[in-house]
Amino acid sequence: MVAAIDETRRTENFRNPDDRPDATVFKMRGRVPPEVIRAQTRCRTAAWRVRMDRRKAPDSRELAMSLLYALITTRLSEMTWTDKDLVARALMDLQARGYDVNEAKATLRRIRNRYVDPADRAGEPSESCAAPIRLATEPEDDLPF
Repeated sequence: MVAAIDETRRTENFRNPDDRPDATVFKMRGRVPPEVIRAQTRCRTAAWRVRMDRRKAPDSRELAMSLLYALITTRLSEMTWTDKDLVARALMDLQARGYDVNEAKATLRRIRNRYVDPADRAGEPSESCAAPIRLATEPEDDLPF
């Protein structure tokens, strides 16, 4: 039944754009080619980046990388419960957006191992990221990664 109705709609009630009047309210003198629009967009983006550089204003990527650097270089004993809660919230956000928390924790561990001196990591838990994430409802004794 549904297929028959759809077939009737397609064959008998189709809209032919050549038979319709021009509905354009504001007529442009000439269409701007898509290549020109893309070039203008690139120019605006480049100008925005130059303004940001002159102001020495970080964008969201630089802010995120600074937060990540602060996280991976902080010793566990120096982290407060609030710091750990912030990390747990970030991991829960990643999980809510469809990312695998274990993969995120493994990535954090790889970055920490790359940037933090091995002597500073002495006495830390193993490289394993198999431990499940705990919700930030109470203070924890270890990082969620």
